[in-house]
Amino acid sequence: MLVHNRAISKLAPADYLIIKKEHELLEKYLNELHHACACSHLGKLPDSELCDQGKVSSCQGRLPSFLFHLIDLAGMHFDHEEKIMLSRPHVDKDYEYFRFHHQAHVDLLQNLQALADEYLLIRNKGNIAEIYRHFYDKITDLFEQHDHLFDDPFIESTQQK
Repeated sequence: MLVHNRAISKLAPADYLIIKKEHELLEKYLNELHHACACSHLGKLPDSELCDQGKVSSCQGRLPSFLFHLIDLAGMHFDHEEKIMLSRPHVDKDYEYFRFHHQAHVDLLQNLQALADEYLLIRNKGNIAEIYRHFYDKITDLFEQHDHLFDDPFIESTQQK
């Protein structure tokens, strides 16, 4: 996930600290997800050639925790973003940009939940290393798309008009 330091630095100091810390936490968490399964960094060989059954089981067991915790972190972050937006004098819940941004948050959380549900269906099928890479790539793409489409414009929308 990209943190747009130039755009974020335009926020009021207190808002800047909240968003900066939350972006750093989300990035840290994605990095931990990326490195959580040793099997996922050993190449594209079948699990049986990469990891023993204990490591495979550990990887299978850890991913749901990562996915559900990430959903909680993202929800908290989105709530803070929306509170900051609504604190601006020209923004209310009917403000078109706010409604689009809020809907993007709802959609992203639903996509994260769908990924968690997908994992629960496939966790015992296939190569766990590939599954980790798949989820890391999907989640990273979701957040990067959101950053590009909404977070930079969100920062702009908080500026005094």
